[in-house]
Amino acid sequence: MKAAAPGTAPLTLAVRAPFPWEALLAYLSLRLTPLVERVEEDRYVRLVEGKAVTARYDGAHLLISADGKVDSRFILKRVARLFDVDFDAAPVDALLSKSRALKKHIARTPGMRPPGAWSPFELCVRTVLGQQVSVAAARTLFARLAERCGAITPEALLEADLSALGSPGRRVASLQALARAIVDDGLELEGANWADTDAALREVPGFGPWTRAYLAIRLGRDPDAFPESDLGLMRAAGAESPAALLKVAERWRPYRAHAAIHLWNAG
Repeated sequence: MKAAAPGTAPLTLAVRAPFPWEALLAYLSLRLTPLVERVEEDRYVRLVEGKAVTARYDGAHLLISADGKVDSRFILKRVARLFDVDFDAAPVDALLSKSRALKKHIARTPGMRPPGAWSPFELCVRTVLGQQVSVAAARTLFARLAERCGAITPEALLEADLSALGSPGRRVASLQALARAIVDDGLELEGANWADTDAALREVPGFGPWTRAYLAIRLGRDPDAFPESDLGLMRAAGAESPAALLKVAERWRPYRAHAAIHLWNAG
């Protein structure tokens, strides 16, 4: 795929409506991978082998261009996965709209869906760094990590000096354990059955229920995954405890993951 020359249309990727492009960009803008991802006004930009790949929405399609030669099949697959372009919102929005707590959110952003991830490893790292801290704090830690590593890959993470990162040592140890599981033990985060991946992550220190539930939402595409211990969700739903939140969320089955995304996005 080459960058669109003047007068030449970029590649197009059909999306199923409704497609809340602005809401998806807003959610991702707070959770981007430093150095390689950014949101610029109405578009998403990702560096791929030093080339800037840009996706923007024209109301019916995602228009994708690059400022150099890249693998078009690879790019289309990643963009489609990141934005879940085939998502059928009708049954999800119909059920969740019956909830008093969610009705206004569905009306505001119909078609909202859990974003995927360009890189599953990057998302795992970001999720671990986000344990028990605010979104803003996690973003700061991720930026520091990216500066130390240069690239968010298992190999780079294992080689980097992660001392005095500002994150608890056990979380740094969790990231290193994940990287070793990938490099040394062949743990696969892409293309594998999610149940198998989840079982493997369960054996990695620091990948407890909250972390795996969040990853199940965005990587595993489990529509009913639900991190009931999440403080943001408890606040948004007016629940005083994880047990109380589970009780409230029972009416959102089998789409609790989608309910969580709406509540996080509203926050």
